Amino acid sequence: MRSFLFGVVVAATALAQEAEKPKGRFEFGSYGRVGIGTDLAGRLGRSTNLVSHGPRLIEDGYAELELRREDELGSLRSRVVATVAFFPPFFHFDGKSTQSIGIRNLYAEGTIGDFSAWVGSRMYRGDDIYLLNFWPLDDLNTVGAGALFRFGKTQLRVHAGLNRLDQPGTYQLVSNDNPVAFGAVTTTRLDRPRIIESAKLTHELEGPAGVGLRFSLYAEAHQLPAGVKRSTTTGDEQVLPGDFGLLVGGQATAWHEKTFAHLWFRQAIGLATTDELTLPTTFNNNLTTAGARSTRLALAGGFDGKHLGLLIGGYLDLVRDAGVADTGSGKYDEGAFSARLQWYATEHFGLAAEASGQRRVYALVDPATGALRGGSVAQLGLMPYFAPLGHGLFARPQLRLVYALSIRDAGARSFAPVDDPFSSRTLDHYLGVSVEWWFNATTYPVR
Repeated sequence: MRSFLFGVVVAATALAQEAEKPKGRFEFGSYGRVGIGTDLAGRLGRSTNLVSHGPRLIEDGYAELELRREDELGSLRSRVVATVAFFPPFFHFDGKSTQSIGIRNLYAEGTIGDFSAWVGSRMYRGDDIYLLNFWPLDDLNTVGAGALFRFGKTQLRVHAGLNRLDQPGTYQLVSNDNPVAFGAVTTTRLDRPRIIESAKLTHELEGPAGVGLRFSLYAEAHQLPAGVKRSTTTGDEQVLPGDFGLLVGGQATAWHEKTFAHLWFRQAIGLATTDELTLPTTFNNNLTTAGARSTRLALAGGFDGKHLGLLIGGYLDLVRDAGVADTGSGKYDEGAFSARLQWYATEHFGLAAEASGQRRVYALVDPATGALRGGSVAQLGLMPYFAPLGHGLFARPQLRLVYALSIRDAGARSFAPVDDPFSSRTLDHYLGVSVEWWFNATTYPVR
């Protein structure tokens, strides 16, 4: 009897220990696009976009490979994500075996109940305008940490991270005499990481007739510390003052079954008017970006029916740099709008037709006309495609034959250097093939 009870205890203990083991799995995901085309005049086809976020009918190749570990232990969950990105140009176009590779995600996240936290490098994004390949409100990639708090249908996301670019204004190495031996040593003279904090408050509710509604408020703060830069020719030192920027905005979203619509507003000032992976190029008299501003309105929407689908997207951005002059290339208004109609001919084959327009106007006076310099591009495209997994606005992979006709006005032609064919051609053709896919990737969730 004693041995029987001992066996029961051992078995129960083993079962309890087995139940407490985390349930884990490895996941693989990817996003990618590859395309190639000709301009029908003997050259490679290329994008005719003249705004910051133009239509994506013609775009460079890009790919991400994601490996992810998921573990669960009761109400506890953990995730480790590693995403490697491959940037153009691919070796087919430069003959070099060195490929530009970046680490977009490398972080671990833990969740307990309604609380989550993460630490590492992470692409931190909201909703996008697919037709323009553009995240108009929240789009960050930093090394840092963040947390998510859930209160029913309300979520609060907070984050803090930094980037430091290998640029003359943020990083400098100088040579010093070795204090303990012969020779010289290299030391860091200038080290100015940009620090970014963000917060996003989101609430969902159900509207009339089963319409889903989501509203978000969003904010970012950017800081760049002061530093001292040394001239490599004269040895003189220059004090670079600290800088600051602020971004605030909001988003409203509505959806019902296979129809959705997004509307964004964003206001940025100072350092926050430039992407965290770039540096401003113009400053005020105090060598800061105070006075710079960007006001943005954007929209996106879609409808997916049995035989037809429609996607739209557009934005307007009013940008003013920190330069004290009233004119300059850093002061401009720009916008783009695109609409794509998809006909589902069969379950796997379809035809997409796209029309788009874009325009940029600089605060620069054309001496010939006395008007502000501006340019526009209109584009029409046809895209027969094969979708092996079925039809839908976002069904991927999608293998495409692409034709695009771009119509460039005199202003757009004047923005191109004189030896560029774009400086003289009003009509530009593109004929090529492309493929796009995404699956099981945390940064590109199922739409």
